[in-house]
Amino acid sequence: MLDENLLRPLLNDILESPEFKDSQRYRDLLVYLVEESQAGRIPKEMTIGMRFFGKDASFNSKVDASVRVYLANLRKKLDHYYLSTGKPYTHKLRIPVGHYKVEFIPLSELVHKPHKKNRSYLLASIGIGIVAVFLLGYFTNSLLQPNDHHSAPPNSIWNDFIKPHGRPTLIVFGDYFFVREKGGTGNYFRNSKINSAEDFRQAASKDPEFAKKFEQIGFTFLRSSTPWGLSHLLPIFHNSYNSYSYKLASQFTSSDFKSSNIVYIGSFKTLYQLKNLLQIFRLNYTIRPTNFQIKDDDNDSTFHFFPSILHAGEYENDYGIIAKSAGPDGSVLMMMLGNSETGVIQAVHTACDPSVDEAIEKKYSVNISQDPCYFTLIIKAEGMNEAIFKSDLCYFKQIKPLQTISDLTQEDTSNTK
Repeated sequence: MLDENLLRPLLNDILESPEFKDSQRYRDLLVYLVEESQAGRIPKEMTIGMRFFGKDASFNSKVDASVRVYLANLRKKLDHYYLSTGKPYTHKLRIPVGHYKVEFIPLSELVHKPHKKNRSYLLASIGIGIVAVFLLGYFTNSLLQPNDHHSAPPNSIWNDFIKPHGRPTLIVFGDYFFVREKGGTGNYFRNSKINSAEDFRQAASKDPEFAKKFEQIGFTFLRSSTPWGLSHLLPIFHNSYNSYSYKLASQFTSSDFKSSNIVYIGSFKTLYQLKNLLQIFRLNYTIRPTNFQIKDDDNDSTFHFFPSILHAGEYENDYGIIAKSAGPDGSVLMMMLGNSETGVIQAVHTACDPSVDEAIEKKYSVNISQDPCYFTLIIKAEGMNEAIFKSDLCYFKQIKPLQTISDLTQEDTSNTK
């Protein structure tokens, strides 16, 4: 039995943490599992499904994986709590993989007797590092060594980027902007409304208390859609006639258009200077409530898209956007966007899908293989982590590039000085 005097304060701290405070379902699930373990009962998947989730007698865990999904997310929340909490603790709550009994482990045992799960996390981290090094090496080698074996792209979307004697392509990855609390506390802070240095300066000028409490830091953050997207784009550009390179969105300047075509991967919140180019596609977005809008000039109407569920690392119902057009200075611009990870991953997946030409022609009676074809495509997607469970094309519009497209980046140039 767990020591009540040690358990309750720790459990209360966990329940009031950012990982659990706004997730009543996970709060209740953790309390339920702790109470079952305290009573000496070892919860089974069937029992949890019926008693906690209200499943009926027909519940079949081999078909319905919802209990396992919830427990996997609960473990992630606990892991993140211990990685991010600034409060001291002497014990950890742990739910071993494959079991549902809550363990209460002293830190001394965790240090001297590593649990299998900790080892698996270490191996996973090493594995991720190896993959990252492999991708980086592959990416770098492709820049330094010309490829004599050229193959057709997966679909016609990429024709402008890999055709012979074309421009180099700059792949831009959307990175998240963070600030830090002043005073040496080391606590980092992410505000969805502050997505660039300019946003930070504006927030600081409007709120003196914010300026006193927070400062900019010298690095940004990339989500999992970045390596996932890179792994799908590498084969396409490795077989191109033209060279390619990459850059973070926070480092992007309008001068990059002078020499390169641009392919952007990321969420609306990570556009930095590129957000001005949404005008090309008549696109606009709102952070709260999260949604984006497309203005249809031909019909004098505006379409609104509201993702219903956005929880990074958990089940999401989002939209992926592929937007392609002529860019400034004779470039070609393609943006693969989403409100969150599921949308970004779906956009990349669709852009690399060999059957996307046929799917668009079948649903919208448009042949996108006729170059140049500039368009905005919206795909509704349901998924979790890097897995997409369901997707559907829900909007397509061919666009006419703005006549004064170079004017869109004039303000960007001044912002970088």
